[in-house]
Amino acid sequence: MIRSLISILLALCIMLSLPLQAAEPTSGAEGPKPYFEIEEPFTINFLNQSQEKMRYLQISVALKSDDPAIINNAEMNLPMIQDALRVLFTDQDYQTVSTVTGREQLQQAALEKISQILERETGSDGLEAVYFTRFILQ
Repeated sequence: MIRSLISILLALCIMLSLPLQAAEPTSGAEGPKPYFEIEEPFTINFLNQSQEKMRYLQISVALKSDDPAIINNAEMNLPMIQDALRVLFTDQDYQTVSTVTGREQLQQAALEKISQILERETGSDGLEAVYFTRFILQ
């Protein structure tokens, strides 16, 4: 009786552990992440451009490249990229960034600016896209 109970429990444990083993990845390494998100959001004040009304823009930025070297280069040159984006965003007009077209143009300008930095600093540019993961206009 005890032997058959132990056999049943053992068989049950083996059956329950099989799905867990099958769900584990076969290779221990994950593929490279094609995105790099700049953690600190950019906050811009439009007080001088908006008839003295308090207006703010907050943008969070993510970069995309399927080449892990480009993502690594972006991380290594992050202070330069942040400074260039801060200058670019501050130079914008409130009325322009409040439109979809203006937002798309700003996104393209950010891509060009970061690509220039990567080309100048590393000799290669494989950045595919810049995404605004947060775009709050107040």
